[in-house]
Amino acid sequence: MSRPLHSAVALAVCLSMTPPLAAQLRESIDVRVLELEATVLDRAGRPVEGLKSDDFQVRIGKHDIPITNFFAVRNGAIVPDEKGAPAPDTPVATETSIPTTLVIFIDDVHLGQRSHGRAIDALKRYVSANVGTNMTATLIRYNRHMDVLTRPTERPGYILAELEKLRSQASADELVRERNQIIAQIDDVLSENPKGRGPGGESPDSMFYRLSEYAEKRVADVDRTIEALENAIRLSSAFSGRKVLLYVSDGLPQTSGLEVFEYWDRALLKKGIPAQAGGLRSDAGTAARFDRSAAFERLSQTAQRADVAIFSFDAGGLRGEEGRSVEFASTLGSLNTLSLQANMRSGLQYIAEETGGRYVSNENNIDKVLTQMSEQFTSYYSIGIRPQRGEIRVTVKNHPEYHVIASKRMPPQTREDKLQQTLRSRLYTRTMENPLDATLHVGAAKRVNNDCVVPVRLSVPQPQLPAEMTPQNVDIRMIMLNERNDESAMQTLTLPFESGRAQHTLSLRVRPEHQVLSVAISNPLSGESSFLQGDIDGSVCK
Repeated sequence: MSRPLHSAVALAVCLSMTPPLAAQLRESIDVRVLELEATVLDRAGRPVEGLKSDDFQVRIGKHDIPITNFFAVRNGAIVPDEKGAPAPDTPVATETSIPTTLVIFIDDVHLGQRSHGRAIDALKRYVSANVGTNMTATLIRYNRHMDVLTRPTERPGYILAELEKLRSQASADELVRERNQIIAQIDDVLSENPKGRGPGGESPDSMFYRLSEYAEKRVADVDRTIEALENAIRLSSAFSGRKVLLYVSDGLPQTSGLEVFEYWDRALLKKGIPAQAGGLRSDAGTAARFDRSAAFERLSQTAQRADVAIFSFDAGGLRGEEGRSVEFASTLGSLNTLSLQANMRSGLQYIAEETGGRYVSNENNIDKVLTQMSEQFTSYYSIGIRPQRGEIRVTVKNHPEYHVIASKRMPPQTREDKLQQTLRSRLYTRTMENPLDATLHVGAAKRVNNDCVVPVRLSVPQPQLPAEMTPQNVDIRMIMLNERNDESAMQTLTLPFESGRAQHTLSLRVRPEHQVLSVAISNPLSGESSFLQGDIDGSVCK
């Protein structure tokens, strides 16, 4: 969850400098190779091994794209050429491994009580067996607020402890209860007095308005959930290796309230009530009003830019007839089960297909689901291509029966994108790099006019380079992380060199708690950057 990063003093004004050489440097640095992570499955859904670069065809739009580099990864380890292949039990060196960064996102807003327990138990078994040297995991719980319960860790014990706590914090099936209540109200209004008013003075006209209110509330839930997922993607994007977000829920509706509008229409028909002036029937316009397809598309684009694959499954397992609980037994009909289930999974299927992930429904064995997904995101082919815009299609030559799973779009990342990702990752890894010989000093927090203020001093020597390559300023980016793992908004400023040094003191307003400050200091010509961190103890202001 983002919050502002305040500064109590004005920041230095950026000096403009755009010599031709600087432009050339920027242009050459931003050219890179895109790595497609492609999983190949046979007709039975089993991974296909042993393929070579020449077996693949990559097309972007209508054009064949040459493959610049290629290697296979199996269970997180790079597979060497056959001549040098180690025996199956031979340990794999660290430098021949591709780590997996897994973010487990448990959505307790859209996860029922029964599903919650089943999912938590399966996740505990999976984490215990898989998190370790080649897999780093982060645990996030969302319940209308995103809580990062564990920072990225290779130690399964930390995650298991948090999962055990969640086991006793199951949701109260709030969404199902509210849906049941709105359907019961439909029955009351239409059954008691279809031409006038039902209990409580409700009329069909006012009831239809209440359906819209219900759908708007559900739209807000979906929008907030997608926003939280985007924040989780940004967190996972900061790390190296195969990046995966595992979304755990009973589904996420693409069109909010669709099932109650369909129920309403069938109930009207059953009671013989015609559409009235002003319109009591839902129609395509009503569905479009509550459709969140654009939000799911935005989510997939966020994941594609961050090179994060999204995996998800229906934690409820095999679905039967969906309806309302016994206490709300209806005489007017039941929910359209097929439509309800399709609506809950269509958006998640879309983002899985777009990002090179996977969505699984109607499977009771969650352990089996997690095993299959794990095979996909730890065993794959890395296919390097030159960055181009357009839809990507990867196929295996002469094997139309093979299904290739890969991201459909990978917008080229700018140097700024990469810089911000690295800066954010240092909040968690606390790894420093200092090629610019910069210094960061964080002073003691103190109360100033009811604010908790921390002095932060930055100093950078001007590099001794030829005149055309010597920067006249440095770019600064800062971000903070508090004890609840909430990230602040990113703050940027530019410091000019004066007398061979750029230096500045900021007075940061912070909350009275412990926080980590991560700072990136960059040469705007070469792109070379220093990454420094400091601890802020705002608790003294309490």
